[in-house]
Amino acid sequence: MFKKNIQALYTSLVADIPVLLWGPPGTGKTASVSYIASKLGWHLEVLVGATRDRTDFGGFPRYTSEGTVLDPFPWLRRILEAKERGRESVLFLDELTSTPEDVRPALLRVINERMAGDTPIPARIVSAANPEEHAVGGLLLEAPIANRVLHLPWEMRPQEFVQALREGFETLYPPIPPTPGPEALEHAQAEARELLALFLERNPGAAYQMPRDDQASRAWPSYRTWYLAAKYLGTARALNMDEETQALGVVGLVGQTGYAFLAFIRDLDLPHPADVLRNPTLVPSRDDRAYATLQAVITWTATNWTRENWLAAQRVLSYVGETKPDIAAPAASRLIRIYAEAREKRKPTWDFDTAFVNTFRPVLERIKEVVR
Repeated sequence: MFKKNIQALYTSLVADIPVLLWGPPGTGKTASVSYIASKLGWHLEVLVGATRDRTDFGGFPRYTSEGTVLDPFPWLRRILEAKERGRESVLFLDELTSTPEDVRPALLRVINERMAGDTPIPARIVSAANPEEHAVGGLLLEAPIANRVLHLPWEMRPQEFVQALREGFETLYPPIPPTPGPEALEHAQAEARELLALFLERNPGAAYQMPRDDQASRAWPSYRTWYLAAKYLGTARALNMDEETQALGVVGLVGQTGYAFLAFIRDLDLPHPADVLRNPTLVPSRDDRAYATLQAVITWTATNWTRENWLAAQRVLSYVGETKPDIAAPAASRLIRIYAEAREKRKPTWDFDTAFVNTFRPVLERIKEVVR
């Protein structure tokens, strides 16, 4: 379980999603954040919420001829200096539930807007909290804060601690996979958003369910957290994380409803995109499975950008578009956007297939603009 937590935490950092580690004292939360930051070569800045007041997250007022400005405090200056040296940073907010109530509005701005006073915070956000029963002066998180973070239950099992004692604590940490490039991440996240749209289209009641009890201080589904869940899922897939790690993040953002979304994806049982590119008849006949397959084909084509894949993707879309134009049209639209982006970035591009243009001309008029 500990290794899966590390993988979920790393995925959240790559996706740039604020994460909150929930766990009792002494279970390796701070050590794990330090480990990942060290492995990545990132600067780590640690703030303990219980020892801060609201000015720490707002800035130090300084009066000038043009008015009052808020100068960054030392913790933010260190992050800014790291950026100047070309280093990424992690801002670790410890003991979040022990943060005084009057400090939380300023803290919310740090988490949500990445701002402290007048200064942007160029850092990923990780926070940690002991359960309310273990926290000193612990308070429930307000729903606006809870609905902006990924809630990750944190634990170290006794047998894992025994292993660390005998073999060294470094054996608890899994290998850190290399970070995918920005384009690969974006394509994987776009596919995840399409899968989420397909799920919510069939389950609209799952889109927004704000709890009326203490559960509002944990993970629950809102439009914001569903968007973040798709971002996390796409990132996890781009990193080749397994289903358990994918579930930790999705459920950590939208709560138990996330299991239904993941089961929906699993039940689609999609063919591999590379096989579909070679043989369009492998596209499933059921509409939802066909839709998801085509989205996967477009993601594969975008991340494996060759003339062969470009032409094959058009053949697949034309094949499906002959009988199910409404199912194929969204994937065709994505392919066109990817083509336009490739031209803007001066990547290799090739002609559109005549059959593709003819198939989607009535549905996608902007093909004319892209071809021109």
